[in-house]
Amino acid sequence: MGTPRPAQAQVAHLLFAAAIAGTACSPQPPPTRAASFDTSGVDTVSVATMKMYGTTLDYDGVLGAADSEPLLVRQGRRVGFAKIEPEKGAYRLDTSDLARGRIIARITSESAYAHLGLGPGVNWWWVDKRGGKWRSIVFSEALNGRSAQILDSLGSHPGYVWRQSTARFLLGDSMVAMWGACGKCCPRY
Repeated sequence: MGTPRPAQAQVAHLLFAAAIAGTACSPQPPPTRAASFDTSGVDTVSVATMKMYGTTLDYDGVLGAADSEPLLVRQGRRVGFAKIEPEKGAYRLDTSDLARGRIIARITSESAYAHLGLGPGVNWWWVDKRGGKWRSIVFSEALNGRSAQILDSLGSHPGYVWRQSTARFLLGDSMVAMWGACGKCCPRY
């Protein structure tokens, strides 16, 4: 085999550069899509309607972006695993889009956890702003209901830009909270 000709070498370099460029940065997901229903009526929307919207979204189930923890405490031990998966585009939402309402995560749970409004199976975490107050609403398929909580505020991170959606369970001695990254703010329930 002889020395490659300049044209073949150039093609090989271009293909190599294209392969590197194609793997270096994956495309960013679009911000979480808006619901197809009138979100001003989210308080009366059925769980089935929320499920229809939730199943059209794209979630990141990879641990690191997602989180999986045992939520219940029984006889001094944590049991009853749940997994929280952020919607991939939630970190790209601005506060005005989030205020109109979006599902920011899907939560699957082995058992009910009343403090967070979770039922066994699939639950949808919705955040919006009504009457000047931020709200966190969990829609539970198994319980066929919703659990709403007013949030004191959304955590902000000036000077920091999220590059990926993340969601976590925050474990305390006897209680659990949920946290998610959305744009420049972080809801905590």
